[in-house]
Amino acid sequence: MTPFDFLIGAALAALFAFQVYVTVRVFRSRLYEPKQKVWQAQLVWLLPIIGAGLVFTILQEEDKAHRDASSHLRS
Repeated sequence: MTPFDFLIGAALAALFAFQVYVTVRVFRSRLYEPKQKVWQAQLVWLLPIIGAGLVFTILQEEDKAHRDASSHLRS
């Protein structure tokens, strides 16, 4: 196994781990209906890099909005 093969394998493993992480976050999210969760998971797995990045960005934005809203309620 050459170093290039190892690098490709590591990149694919990292991509797979990221997709699993995003999928788990989608299904744990309380912001979406079950049908929306399935659609987002399909987006993650059918468009691996773009879909996972897009869904991850959306989840980050909504988490930030949720944190901001909850901090305003405490004030």
